[in-house]
Amino acid sequence: MIDVVSNLSYKGEPKELVLEKYNVSDYSYFTNLLKEEENKDKRELIDNIEDEKNLIIKNNEEENNYFIKPYFEEPLKNEILDRVERMNLILNMIDESIDDLPDSIMNEEEKCEEIKKLQRKKDEAKEELKTLYKEYDDLYNYVTDHLRYCAINMK
Repeated sequence: MIDVVSNLSYKGEPKELVLEKYNVSDYSYFTNLLKEEENKDKRELIDNIEDEKNLIIKNNEEENNYFIKPYFEEPLKNEILDRVERMNLILNMIDESIDDLPDSIMNEEEKCEEIKKLQRKKDEAKEELKTLYKEYDDLYNYVTDHLRYCAINMK
């Protein structure tokens, strides 16, 4: 558009616009180049994705091809089955034992009650000890006062 405007002049003869075919102009050339690059990038992305899918499929096929089903003799099979059955029995016994265990919530509540009872007993023992110390002090003071009085009166 800039080229067209610069080619037009107000002085002189008016110039006619020349319409070119879509494929021939410079603009169309560069837009086509950009579209080709974009399509090329898209194709590369699609190819990369397909390659990755093919690799994954090949890896899965290879893993499946390399898996060998084990062949066990009959006595060995029976022994393995017996062990599996014993393991299931042990698991069932463990589950039953877990069900038989008392609730931890109940144990916690019982322990809290027991702690509260022991706290009350401790407080009662503390009060009783205070009264015993007071009685001891009273007796000690009484005895020392009387001994002092007796010692003074003997002189």
